[in-house]
Amino acid sequence: MSETAKNYRQLTVILLCLAIGLGCYVALSQLSGIFTIHNYQPNPVGQFTYLMIKVWLPWAILSPLVLYFAKRYPITPENWLPMVGVHFFILMILSLLQTFVISYHYHFFETMSESMVGYQPWQHIGHFLFGDNLFLFHFIIYTLFVASQNLRNFYNFAEEKELESETLRRQLVESKLLALRMQINPHFLFNTLNIISVLVLKEKKQQAATLLEKLSAFFRQTLEESEAQWVPLKSEIEIIEQYLFIERARFGERLKIIMDIDDNVLAISVPSMILQPLVENAISHGLGEKTGPGTLTLRCKLAGGYLLIQVIDDGVGCDFTGKDYNPGIGIENVRQRLIQLYDDDHLFTLNGELGRGVTVTIKLPIKQSDEHQR
Repeated sequence: MSETAKNYRQLTVILLCLAIGLGCYVALSQLSGIFTIHNYQPNPVGQFTYLMIKVWLPWAILSPLVLYFAKRYPITPENWLPMVGVHFFILMILSLLQTFVISYHYHFFETMSESMVGYQPWQHIGHFLFGDNLFLFHFIIYTLFVASQNLRNFYNFAEEKELESETLRRQLVESKLLALRMQINPHFLFNTLNIISVLVLKEKKQQAATLLEKLSAFFRQTLEESEAQWVPLKSEIEIIEQYLFIERARFGERLKIIMDIDDNVLAISVPSMILQPLVENAISHGLGEKTGPGTLTLRCKLAGGYLLIQVIDDGVGCDFTGKDYNPGIGIENVRQRLIQLYDDDHLFTLNGELGRGVTVTIKLPIKQSDEHQR
């Protein structure tokens, strides 16, 4: 909707509310007269006509100007005192201007009451302003215009802040995601190319070709999802499977892999690249430093309305309570991304002992993830 259309709609709503308000005022004042004044003669039509002509019509004519002043001098927490003074001054000028026109029209074109025949035209101004309470009406109406515009300003300001906050939040997550990819891809690529080169030197061309194909598929899928913040868990599992196939080529029979994945969780959306750093950390720092064979278990299942993900290794382990513990960039990025995306509605824990492996546990709300995916 254009700005002009918004202004037109705003003026229409305010003027309609004023007409309804004046009608309610007339109805209440007539009822009050009937119940409190002896021999009261109701005249709702005359009173309503008076208010529409003397109050509603002047403000309807001046409404574009009033709206301009409300925009030109917005009231904010920083400037409210001087701006209130500015608007009170504008109110006095407009109120006097309206009452001046009404007073002169009354003096020269209407039948004056006998008590006011000797008055000069300008002397009617005080009578209309305070005797007939026009200033009170003017004050209420002008305040309504200014308040409606400032509420709109505050709403637009809140929207802009929310958009700015969401943009900054998205940029933060994307930058961390990009940094995470930059950390993972070169390290993983160099190791894999080294394995392929060794296979070629050993004339194991078929294995080298298969490994190269898996490497190509791994990076192709990663790049295709480079702009996606949320992906189905199935996509993450596929990337992990390609990654683990390549790592199996490096570790051989030393690496045993257990994939405990429930079929009913594959469609659930999760943050992109959330599993890769956890699995890589388990292999590189857990199983990779172990002298004998090791087992990596990836478990994904439902748990009380949450998606439960566990990455378990029986590698060298880690003392997470020690003062020398350093989570590493990959793990810390995962932790910060989950906080950024889920606030407090998630669980991320690291449990382990030296020589007994590590268990990484993540619990994510399913409903929130599905809404992000849609």
